[in-house]
Amino acid sequence: MDNLITRLEPELRRLLARAVDLASSVQATLWLVGGVVRDLWLGVPIGRDIDLAVEGDVHRIVPLLANVWGGDIVAQHPSFGTASITVGNWLIDLAQTRTERYPRPAVLPEVQPAPLALDLFRRDFSINAMAIQLVAQGNDLLPMPLFDPLGGATDLAARRLRLLHEQSLRDDPTRLLRGLRLAARLDLTPDAATRAQFQEAIAAQYLALLTPERVQTELCLTLSEPDPAAVVALADRWGVTYQIVPGLHWTPAMTERLARYQHDPAHVAAVAPTDLVIAGLLLYDVSDAELMMFLRRYHLPTPVRRMLNDLIALRVRLPTIASASSPSRLDALLQPYSVAAIAVLHYATDELIQQNIARYLHEWRLLRPPLNGDDLRQLGVPPGPQLGQLLRRLRAATLDGLITDRATAEQWVRQQLVDS
Repeated sequence: MDNLITRLEPELRRLLARAVDLASSVQATLWLVGGVVRDLWLGVPIGRDIDLAVEGDVHRIVPLLANVWGGDIVAQHPSFGTASITVGNWLIDLAQTRTERYPRPAVLPEVQPAPLALDLFRRDFSINAMAIQLVAQGNDLLPMPLFDPLGGATDLAARRLRLLHEQSLRDDPTRLLRGLRLAARLDLTPDAATRAQFQEAIAAQYLALLTPERVQTELCLTLSEPDPAAVVALADRWGVTYQIVPGLHWTPAMTERLARYQHDPAHVAAVAPTDLVIAGLLLYDVSDAELMMFLRRYHLPTPVRRMLNDLIALRVRLPTIASASSPSRLDALLQPYSVAAIAVLHYATDELIQQNIARYLHEWRLLRPPLNGDDLRQLGVPPGPQLGQLLRRLRAATLDGLITDRATAEQWVRQQLVDS
């Protein structure tokens, strides 16, 4: 297929055409490789990550590209011959074509420069081992034939997932998790040899050889999948989930929670980061003890740790939250917890609680009473504990509709001072 390159957005084609000119000035050749070529062949959106293979000295071309593109070099790993440049919405990963040798299972490889054909052969799956040479004419790319020496297009047409090496999963067990995501997202079936390798890797617990950081990276990628629950469901069928997160299993309730999140008529998704909410929805049924094990095993970012700790506390308090009889009572119950954890609770509970939590997130938590601390001091409230108490009670009265404007608020404060 010579027309794949024309499926790229014109802006990206112009960007890459400029790169071709620069590459030729330093005797390098650029190839579009990996997942972007696969997705172009399938005719699906390619996302923001663009992988380029560089036949030549990648370190000479990276600063030149960043300069001409007006982009930022966000990562550079000289020992692996790789670098990443952000340009607008694109994240362009460049890697010098290479061979790899794994001195031990599950460790990072030793690399040597090599031609593109050898570089494709060292990759994980046939469907990720296709390439298109970038050739420019003026400010655009010319259509070029698909370079597919390992039969990736044939496997895509057959919806087949095929590993390229007998020791592929032993060398790099993260390929098992990558294969899971690809199979779930693209509806692929492993061929017999690949299925046997998966079964061997799972039985031998190769994933346990990985550092928690590498597993965590793969988990984060799962959160960004179009259907994370489908990945968990497939991982369950393959017997993988317990090796990653003990207690995590696919359930119909998980799919229902994520469906509510995706449809989201109450627009709660707008108030909390997507990855945090999806993580909470996937882990909602995991027990407290297993969640604590998960927190100890992985070096999670502070917002994730807070969300999970809050979720543990909120699940215990769910009956009390469900019975909250007023906005102020619900506010008092929810206020100590992160918005992300509260959003997870919204999607994981029944309709009545969903309505109340949606109103809390959109209205009640943002409500401010007509008077602030300075106003109370001007009304004669001395600084100290009484001031804080009156502010909290004033907020509660406002939430419950007992105070609607500044005049009634001032009258309420004066009465409190008389009563005290």
